[in-house]
Amino acid sequence: MKHLNKIYLITFLILPLLSLTSCESGDASFDVSNPSTSKGGSTATFALKNDYLYVVDTENLMVFDTRNESDSKLINTIQVGWGVETIFPFQNLLLLGTQSGVFIYDVSSPASPRYISDYQHIVACDPVVTDGKYAYLTLREGTACRRAINELQVLDMTDITNPQLITQVNMSNPKGLALHGNMLYVCDEGVKVYDVSDQRNPVLIDQIQGIQANDIIYHRNQLLVTAEEGFYQFDIDNLQQLSYYTYL
Repeated sequence: MKHLNKIYLITFLILPLLSLTSCESGDASFDVSNPSTSKGGSTATFALKNDYLYVVDTENLMVFDTRNESDSKLINTIQVGWGVETIFPFQNLLLLGTQSGVFIYDVSSPASPRYISDYQHIVACDPVVTDGKYAYLTLREGTACRRAINELQVLDMTDITNPQLITQVNMSNPKGLALHGNMLYVCDEGVKVYDVSDQRNPVLIDQIQGIQANDIIYHRNQLLVTAEEGFYQFDIDNLQQLSYYTYL
């Protein structure tokens, strides 16, 4: 990955959820006013923001400078810990989902991400999304996740230096998730739709059934869902299926 083409990266990062990683092998609330921020699923391992590409592997956060399209370079590597699985950008923050917790980094200085805080939980696979005030993460059982639980957790991020767990919701085997306004979409027994107007009391209001959903993105009034059997698009207002593409 020494030399990266920016056009290729932008194309690849539009739907990074198509290549699921971590234990498996939305727009949730991105800074949509900034077109240079990538839009990816909660299980993405890449994020492109302001001409910098952020990539996680199992232990590290790597920063690539992509301003020179013909000569993109790795300029920084930060050791995070172990079991790093996902990356989620929001405004000047990066939330890294790991098997042991959520790590929060400030990228106000894009080339030099700065550790702010972390929230530790039981060992479990951990996609995460945020709207800046609250973070939502799913914990689930899985071969690579060892002893684990199946639940949705909600964190109060009012004090970014000290995220606090405020509620837990039992799940079957949750995976990716996406956030749009007060609606939270969780890949669990299909796709569960929660009203999170009261973040301490998420209310299940609807569900897409009959698919084995892995990850989800909100995009232009649609839900883009990857599943074991293929790729789906749903209308966000009535959850009607708009299209389906099989991987086979």
